[in-house]
Amino acid sequence: MLDEAGLPRFESSVHDPTIHELQLTWDHGLTIHIDLTRWDRAPIDDWERASILGEAPDCGCEPFHLTAYGSSEDPRLITSTPGVVIHRVPELHPDDVTVHKGIPVTSPSRTLIDLAEVMTAAEFRAVFARAQELGLLDPGALRAARARVEWRPSLAMLDQVIDEFYD
Repeated sequence: MLDEAGLPRFESSVHDPTIHELQLTWDHGLTIHIDLTRWDRAPIDDWERASILGEAPDCGCEPFHLTAYGSSEDPRLITSTPGVVIHRVPELHPDDVTVHKGIPVTSPSRTLIDLAEVMTAAEFRAVFARAQELGLLDPGALRAARARVEWRPSLAMLDQVIDEFYD
């Protein structure tokens, strides 16, 4: 059946009869949980098929960006998940991390610093203004986070926008 669908064989499978679930795991780390009680829908949709094949899903959506500790040159950390862009960084300063609903995330200040890398100046000003409007920005925390960051091409724009808002 997998061959007919043009899908690679999975690395492992687990059937849990107590909850009527079948778990299929591929060698690149993707696991699909199939509810065997749901006969009204296809077991694998187009997004899952693309993920199994290691392709980006054709959803018209932006990829999810994830910051993870570690060197991008560490061969143990080479993973590729469709639709996910992993940014490897050295361990972040404790003030650059906060917890939201039990999940560690970058602080608003550090998030803005990271966004400066991928936005135009106009986009960045708009995001900066929105964060300020929501009360997410602390000028002292922002300047401290900026002082800790390594060199980046966007630092001149970042400094200019910080100065526009806080000078």
